[in-house]
Amino acid sequence: MNVEKIKNINNITVLVFGDYMVDSYINGDVKRISPEAPVPVVEIKNRTKKLGGAGNVINNIISFGAKVKAIGCIGDDENGHFIKEEFNKMNIDDEFFGMDKNVCTIVKTRITAKKQQFLRLDEEQKKPLPKEYYDYVSENLSNVFEGVDSLVISDYAKGAVNENFCQLLIEKAKLLNVAVIIDPKGTDYKKYKGATVLTPNLKELNDYLQYEVHGDTALTEAGFKLREDCGIGYLALTRSEKGITLFSEGSREDFPALAKDVIDVTGAGDTVVATIATLMPLGFSMPDLCNLANQTASVVVSKFGAATCTLDELMATIEDTGEFKLISLDTAKYIVEDLKNKGKTVVFTNGCFDLIHAGHLYSFKYAKSLGDVLIVAVNSDASVKKNKGDQRPIINQDDRIKMICELECVDYVILMEDSNPVNIIKNIKPNISVKGEDWKNKNVPEQKILENYGGKIEFIPLYQGKSTTNIIEKILKVYGSNE
Repeated sequence: MNVEKIKNINNITVLVFGDYMVDSYINGDVKRISPEAPVPVVEIKNRTKKLGGAGNVINNIISFGAKVKAIGCIGDDENGHFIKEEFNKMNIDDEFFGMDKNVCTIVKTRITAKKQQFLRLDEEQKKPLPKEYYDYVSENLSNVFEGVDSLVISDYAKGAVNENFCQLLIEKAKLLNVAVIIDPKGTDYKKYKGATVLTPNLKELNDYLQYEVHGDTALTEAGFKLREDCGIGYLALTRSEKGITLFSEGSREDFPALAKDVIDVTGAGDTVVATIATLMPLGFSMPDLCNLANQTASVVVSKFGAATCTLDELMATIEDTGEFKLISLDTAKYIVEDLKNKGKTVVFTNGCFDLIHAGHLYSFKYAKSLGDVLIVAVNSDASVKKNKGDQRPIINQDDRIKMICELECVDYVILMEDSNPVNIIKNIKPNISVKGEDWKNKNVPEQKILENYGGKIEFIPLYQGKSTTNIIEKILKVYGSNE
């Protein structure tokens, strides 16, 4: 997987429709039981409000750095105005978002103490949005979809997502080649027909089937059945601690969860939806998207309440999986900072690595032994030519990078456009920079930079008799006469 594509996330615009609501939190302390009834007494310390429902999907998309267009309708009331104010703070495009005095804005109030939820109070009316609103969006559908890269339909079964309007949005999206990602609810899944991705959890799958699935074989059968019934491209079944199970045409694939510290699973499904919707337009495959969604979900479940995952946090979790080795300089900065904060020692080395041989493998393993994480900078084709002449490199940069990424001892790879690693070291600040001992008595351009921030250079012994130059000379000696 080439994680470099993520750097274009700020160019993505996601259209979000669904049931919007307010998540209200009353936080306090519990020190006694009420004398009136066997219930805890919560001494209120503070009250907070957040966007909930489809709004929490928006929170996640914005945290990634993408843009949002919102459609839907809320009440012209205190909580409705709170939602609009939050939209304004986040620069949400809400030109086609409605407010109506006949709509009651949904509010979920959670009473908590010491990060434990004691009670939830729901204020809601389960009914469709006003007909006038559906008509308004329908009449302006081309403008609604202008500049949109993907569509999220976040259905909380509160009434906003009816079949006619849902199908209208899906059909328009398909005409424009816009991916449709749906978080479903209830038993009426025919309204989702034609969607690109459906992301139910196990309970929602059971609700649709109207029976409980037991066993792995039954799960496989149920997954394929739902996908076929709904006529969707992919079924990404979220299974809590078991991760995501992906059903596609004739295929099932499991992607294990990555979370280590689970504090609160509230809103994790919204994060999965937001991850897929935001990154799919960048060209990631569904398996890659499932892996990335597990990454972001692992971040949010380690926090209390309906949390989000920032782009920086996503990049920082990459270290735990080893799936994403080719990274940009900016990404490397985030990763190295996070690693050093965790007390890890980051080792850096660089080179052309043209015609990879035993000497290179020896140096990589030696470098890795000096710390916890090894970052390798590989010279670009242009910089190799500058350093070694027009006949080099023998192997192009893409192939050299691919080979190095396959090495277990190498954790991350950066493409180096410069002749030397000064700029990279200046930016990422590794603990140790490794050079061959043939550099010991030479001018090392990056040495002063390392010393300034407390880093150091380690000179390692050379693997005698092994070099790219020697290999090239031997090839010419053996085969040159045949030309």
